[in-house]
Amino acid sequence: MAPQFSVSKPKAMRLHIKRFYQSTVLAIVILSVACGPQSSPQNTEPTATELQFVATPVPTLAMRPIDTPTVIAMAQATLAPTATIDPNEQDVDVYPAPDGTSAIIRKVNAIAPFKIIGRTADNTWIQVSYDDGLEGWVIVTAYKPEGIDSSILDAAPVIDPAQLTPTAEPPGLPARVSTKAGGLRLRRLPDTTSTVLFNLPAGSELHVTGHTTDNAWALVKMSEGYVGWVSTSYLEIAGDWSTVPSIENPEPAPYVNIPPPPGAPQVSSGVTGGARQIFLKGQALGNRANVFTKVGDSLTDTPYFLRYFVTGYNLRDYGYLLPVLQYFSAATALDSISFGSTSRAAHASWSTFSVLDAANSDPSACQAGELPIACEYRTVKPAVALVMIGTNDAPAFPPSTYEANMRRIIEISIEMGVVPVLSTLPPRADFNDNIIAYNQVITNLSSSYGVPLWDLYTAVVNLPNRGYGPDGIHLSTPPNAPASTTDFTGDNLKYGTTMRNLTALQILDTVWKQVLY
Repeated sequence: MAPQFSVSKPKAMRLHIKRFYQSTVLAIVILSVACGPQSSPQNTEPTATELQFVATPVPTLAMRPIDTPTVIAMAQATLAPTATIDPNEQDVDVYPAPDGTSAIIRKVNAIAPFKIIGRTADNTWIQVSYDDGLEGWVIVTAYKPEGIDSSILDAAPVIDPAQLTPTAEPPGLPARVSTKAGGLRLRRLPDTTSTVLFNLPAGSELHVTGHTTDNAWALVKMSEGYVGWVSTSYLEIAGDWSTVPSIENPEPAPYVNIPPPPGAPQVSSGVTGGARQIFLKGQALGNRANVFTKVGDSLTDTPYFLRYFVTGYNLRDYGYLLPVLQYFSAATALDSISFGSTSRAAHASWSTFSVLDAANSDPSACQAGELPIACEYRTVKPAVALVMIGTNDAPAFPPSTYEANMRRIIEISIEMGVVPVLSTLPPRADFNDNIIAYNQVITNLSSSYGVPLWDLYTAVVNLPNRGYGPDGIHLSTPPNAPASTTDFTGDNLKYGTTMRNLTALQILDTVWKQVLY
């Protein structure tokens, strides 16, 4: 039964608090989060935000090219020569332990390549490693008994399940930020002058682990795992305050390092020094380090791409991305924070030619003869641009033409000190050969110019229907979109739009840490 929340003040207590968190170092940039278009700043006039912060494991899908053989290859050849995959087994469940009642960490396509790295003594479970780094446990019958080469299975080491460490539930008294508040600041110490760690939206789920003797502040743990102090004025508590200790001499909350979950998609192999030089040039030109913009077509000019992070989100097992989400939520890009802002360089039906044509510029904001991309960079002054454009080029233009236009987009970005993050294009039902060729162009240009590569194609190609919707062009959307596109449940991450939003945060996190320092 869901906890019943009520606003209450704790009784003064004098108990000793136990420190039960591991302290690690994470330099968290202290910023404010802007709310939706009609939301107010933190701790001002109350606004309601519809959020459901419930931490659950996030299954995602393995990544593979479209044209892969329909025979599994495990450690070179681990399937019997005549083995076939059960046609009813579209996905294979991967678990953190050899226990079918444990939470699924990921769903993997039945033909995704893997290696056997361990097994249970009775050979009913195998520990596997997939090509993209995911490790976990799979029940042998998921691949049919005759599908596993017995000699390779027997060669795998036997692992005792008792040695595996289960994941502990977060301790503390359930609580949440009042739904009648505009938000709540999480601080290192119980003091309004103390460093702000995060800005918590209304409805954010918390666990109270202690409170000050004057009952004005509570020590809390966020659903993502971060800890800090909050004012009790905007806190709703479920349960008895006497179950948590009173702290006589509060200490600073430790910085917490939240790791990526097992099997998190990998969309970047790192960023080279070229991007750093572009960023420094942009800073000298007055570009803003905590602002990004977008360059694209209808796949970008849509409420399904990033915009709902302004209104509400649930990172679930991807809580390690909260710092970068808040970092880019402190300043207005054009008409909103970067996530929610529209871009003069992104428009439905555009091709690479469109963004380089002054006839498409906004006459109310752009100078005579100014290109849409240059106008966007000049007026917004971003540090980073998420560039994904070319889906509309694919039916008409060869890769050489596409490359020439992309070079111009990159060079304009460099000239104006904006780091272009080049996204590979997602699959199309038709003209996909050109999409693949374009993606090779994008990969080569990323390497040539030393700018970040965001491999979206690999992240979505293994999703149901290759990540696109009924029209074969636009990315698929989960039920209850757009709100569900920023709620990273396993079910929502089966859709292209949600996976793109997750991987956008991941590449922004990489660029933030490796370039924008």
